[in-house]
Amino acid sequence: MNDGPTRKPKKLIHSADQRVTQTLSSGIIVRQDFRTSTRFPFFYTGHKEWPYATNGGTLFVVQYRSRPYVLTCRHIAQTYRWNELIVTSERFGGKVADLAHVAYASSPVLHAVDTDVLDVAVIEFSQDLTCEFFADAPYLIDERTVTSSKVGDHLHVNGALKTPSVITENEIAPKFCLLEMVDNTDISHDPTLRRCFGVFDKPEFDDVVGLSGSPVFNLTQAALCGIVARGAMADDVCTLRYVDMFDVCRLLEGVHSRSSSTFYTKNLQVPTR
Repeated sequence: MNDGPTRKPKKLIHSADQRVTQTLSSGIIVRQDFRTSTRFPFFYTGHKEWPYATNGGTLFVVQYRSRPYVLTCRHIAQTYRWNELIVTSERFGGKVADLAHVAYASSPVLHAVDTDVLDVAVIEFSQDLTCEFFADAPYLIDERTVTSSKVGDHLHVNGALKTPSVITENEIAPKFCLLEMVDNTDISHDPTLRRCFGVFDKPEFDDVVGLSGSPVFNLTQAALCGIVARGAMADDVCTLRYVDMFDVCRLLEGVHSRSSSTFYTKNLQVPTR
């Protein structure tokens, strides 16, 4: 069993271009930077003095079968209502999108009971809103642009840290980070959840509050591999738990097809002892 950090990734990555080349199942070649699809979640409060507020978290805008959706975690709403959520056309500012519904897994059976996939939320936009609305393009989800990680794979996690982000009556200035991590998933009671870690030299952050809902990109396999569910910082070591993209896609598929129920099986990766 892999019980702890064994490698030291870099501190933080500040590359201006993180695009990777991917070949879709249709044979079309695309280049995507998953970071441009992240958004800072904030809610309309109705108060004149403080019109907007946030509990932290991250939104990830995706394109699935030609339709735009948002992937995030249910718990980022907390005391706010989903119809008060603001989703912008650009990473920093832009037009406000019209929302229609929020969906998430319910009535789990068998091994899905009490798993973190129940915390994943899929937000739908109004029917007349298309992917072209977004100046910063959604991440295109295709069977070849998503993957499931393996132990030892190198990952990038991009999200908005709550503590350094600013939201006042006059300013909304999210602080996004890009963390380099390594998958070190051990045997877990939750087959939908994976674990990764990063060791940082003089970290520029004290906590990772706000990374819930953040996309996890697998550098080793050059594909999106999950959505962060929760995490913690202990001294210079960051540990994140993220929902496997395989399970997220099953939920997204069910929402898109308006399926009343979705049942699937999954091959488990058993770590070498």
